[in-house]
Amino acid sequence: MGTDQAEKEPLRSQTSSNAKKMSIPTFRHSDLRHPPPLPVGETSHQTETESTPLDEASKHRNSRRSMQSTTSSSLTNSTIREITETWTVIALKMKWSIIALSLNGILILFVYNLQNGLNIDIDRAVVANYGGVALELVLLICNIISIWSLEEAASCIFGYLLCQKSGFSLAVCGYLQTPSFSKLAFSQTLSLTSPSRKVLTRISFIWITAEALKLLTPFSAITIRAKQFAMFNDVSDCIYFVQDDVTGPVDRGWPTFAAEGGVTEYVFGSSLGYMRSEVPGINVTTAIYPPTLISPLNNGDTIIGLGFSAEIFSTCKCASGINEAAFVAVGVNRNHVNKTISLLTGMKQKMGITFGLEYDEKSIQISNVFSGVSTCGGAGTDIILPLVCTTAIYNHNAIMVENTFMTDGTTASIAPDVVKAMEIVGPGNIENWLAFGLNCLIEGPVSGFLLPPTVPGQVNPLLWWTTPNLIAIDRAAVEAGMETMYSVLFKGSIQRTYTSMATQCPRKNTLNSHVTTMEMLPEGVFVTQIMLAVQMAISLCSIAAFVVWFFSPNPIGPAVRATSESVYLMTLLTSSPHLGVGLNELCNAETYAIWQRLDVICRIGESLDTLEEDIGKIIVDKPSLVRPVQNGKKYY
Repeated sequence: MGTDQAEKEPLRSQTSSNAKKMSIPTFRHSDLRHPPPLPVGETSHQTETESTPLDEASKHRNSRRSMQSTTSSSLTNSTIREITETWTVIALKMKWSIIALSLNGILILFVYNLQNGLNIDIDRAVVANYGGVALELVLLICNIISIWSLEEAASCIFGYLLCQKSGFSLAVCGYLQTPSFSKLAFSQTLSLTSPSRKVLTRISFIWITAEALKLLTPFSAITIRAKQFAMFNDVSDCIYFVQDDVTGPVDRGWPTFAAEGGVTEYVFGSSLGYMRSEVPGINVTTAIYPPTLISPLNNGDTIIGLGFSAEIFSTCKCASGINEAAFVAVGVNRNHVNKTISLLTGMKQKMGITFGLEYDEKSIQISNVFSGVSTCGGAGTDIILPLVCTTAIYNHNAIMVENTFMTDGTTASIAPDVVKAMEIVGPGNIENWLAFGLNCLIEGPVSGFLLPPTVPGQVNPLLWWTTPNLIAIDRAAVEAGMETMYSVLFKGSIQRTYTSMATQCPRKNTLNSHVTTMEMLPEGVFVTQIMLAVQMAISLCSIAAFVVWFFSPNPIGPAVRATSESVYLMTLLTSSPHLGVGLNELCNAETYAIWQRLDVICRIGESLDTLEEDIGKIIVDKPSLVRPVQNGKKYY
């Protein structure tokens, strides 16, 4: 024990002595102002080895470069990438703009064709049930892609500004990473003195408008219509009525004028031709007589065959009395006046009508005087003011007619639905055929008929198109209604006197077809075209925005990436010696406060410290401390 203690004492004293020799002197801040005097004999040596502040800065810079070089050499190949921006690379960055432009253009052509009907090889039930939903889905996808194109175009523009010498506000990165409807609120949270607040607020409405277009898609979807379409894939038995000059017209005695009044109860105006009483925008009626069907078919089936057409025009006036001068003044033929007055007085103010027919090789002129009609006034007085109408039938032609039928599935319910004139085959003979048929039908040339109602309180079915309520003739509708009445008589006269010929008509059999005609109502076409036109304009502007990237002298890819990728932006901020200072104090701050701190003018590019290095460093910093990146150089 004594020996051990003796060995420890010299060791302790030796350690204490070494500690005194190795002790580090302490300096106060005042020592830097008044350095201690140098020992004699060391003054010249200190003067020779003293360094200037410029040399110290140079050494510090060289030290940093040495450290960066060491750091660069320690980086893996995956973190060092060469920046190469060719036109092909830039074109790939604008893929959504190109897709949006193409998709909007295709949809504009598609909707344009829908207004006239587009045939697709899909069953009608599928199109009717799911066509509107599918169209709405496509329109929504197109809208989303258009917004994506707007986002990438904005990234290109603001990325370009962030790379410029003057720099731009870093707040645009947060703005572009914000959802469309939140962009306006984001711009409003920036400081009133922010250099980008006004610009960001105004362009926010572009995103709001683009998003609002989604509201129009349901209107487009509900205007889709689907109907079965078939080519002429079958035949039906039918009868042509022709003008056979060898046999000439023959009066078969049927149908009669009274029979035509009953037929009118089951006739649609669309099956008579183009009626002025039903088709808006026309000022003359075109009566069409199609082939007569004699075999069953399906609802919606169509046949095509030979028929006839004629144009009909009526004018109506009020006579000043029942006398020759009054009737001649309103268009009644002088040779027909006396018999017309006799027939009219014989009706004793009961509902009826007189006919006076005259014709030549070009037209037929018919005058009608109404009985029991108080349209012109005079009711309950000794003075009767009859309504007189004159009708001209002209432009008689043989034509090819397409006739669509409707039915509830029974043979008895088959009836013409819509007739369409296709092409003129040749002129028809008015003088020898049509005038003869009408003369036989009305028992003319001068005749009169009572028009009793088939339903109590209503006018006769032949006059249904002259009244809006089926009770009283309306002066505003009587002229167009008379043209429709003569369209019915036109059909009856052809059936009564023209030569009949049994044949087979080409038929569109809808049950044997799986093709559907897809249509869109005019309202839907208008709304959809507006939506697509706005999106097309956005797509064109997005593509135009990339011009600044194509012709930029330096790459702007890093800045474009910073505007769209939040992780990349965070990486830049952490490496920034100035912009990242103080962010650690905002860990519990509101989002707007963080972006207000980052709402400063900055520039994204290469650090000054690596300009002469083989491997550069990309930073975001004050514009004066950043230089543009170079194509073909590697960066980390």
